[in-house]
Amino acid sequence: MLLVSDSPATRSACGALATALESAGAEVLLDAPLGLEALSCSDLLLGLDGVGLFINPLQVPPFLQRLRQAAALRGRTPVAVFSGPSTPLVGDDLAMDLLPRLGVDLLCLQGPRQQEELADLVRTCGQSPPPTALLGLWGLAPKLPAAAPGSRPRRLVFLEQAMLPPAPGARLRLLEVLERLCSSSPDWEVILQSDPLQDGLGHAGNHAGSAAVEDSEPSLAALLEQRPPLANLRLAPPSDWARSLDRAGVCATISSPLLWEALGRELPLLLLGDYGIRSDMQGPLLFGSGLMGRITSCENLEELLHLPSPNPGWLRELGWEIGPDAAALIQWLADRPAQATDLAEQR
Repeated sequence: MLLVSDSPATRSACGALATALESAGAEVLLDAPLGLEALSCSDLLLGLDGVGLFINPLQVPPFLQRLRQAAALRGRTPVAVFSGPSTPLVGDDLAMDLLPRLGVDLLCLQGPRQQEELADLVRTCGQSPPPTALLGLWGLAPKLPAAAPGSRPRRLVFLEQAMLPPAPGARLRLLEVLERLCSSSPDWEVILQSDPLQDGLGHAGNHAGSAAVEDSEPSLAALLEQRPPLANLRLAPPSDWARSLDRAGVCATISSPLLWEALGRELPLLLLGDYGIRSDMQGPLLFGSGLMGRITSCENLEELLHLPSPNPGWLRELGWEIGPDAAALIQWLADRPAQATDLAEQR
């Protein structure tokens, strides 16, 4: 099968899903040989059992239309298409992500909460949903064992994001807090990890929903260049996000999608509650996590080594305890030829 992504973060997620699929005996391709429009009509798809579309959800309906029109002209059954959000989403963000995907053959959901919200969504919109498979948090790298607090590197990775609460000077004030913590903790290193989705290639579900406002003020990188340098504060480019997380001792963010990668590595994680519980900053999703705190109340970075663990019930509802097991997807693909035959006979 072929997994199609459209950003560095979704490609990483597809890599994790490919690992699970390959362990179940599937052959997986991660590099689409053509652009979306050409791929949807290409006979290269005829040799595949399935195509996973983990792209901007608004691009899914036109892909499906072209795919099915091309298959009809050839007198062939179109290849099975599965899709779903690559990061955990709930509420309005989940609805915006799922609505354009309802035409696929299989929706890949992560946990019970998404399944319940899908049922509510289709009752409201009156559209019949496709079959679903619960794959857990399939987009994460394999979970790693947690290190003891005393053995963690004194390194805070702050995960920047393009979307911030619409408050003038919010990014500058945040940088000033981080600079203060660097000064009070000289034996620590602080890495400002630039947002790998800030190039606009990530789909709508990767950031907060439509209420979020892209900050028009300078980025942390631009602000940092204008400030007196600190030996233990540096910026990491977007492409370094995985390396930064692998080397981190602690992570902090407002609501960057990379927070799930931090949790997958069992890193202590601080979700900044300094801005309150905001719907435009994934508040409905993160509420109940047990991870929120005020970074402005932190006196030194040693305090972050003793952050609380996430709420197990919150993780369970999101699908944390499922897999990531691609067996449900493999089984659905194996059963599909029979389903397609039955459908043809019914028609």
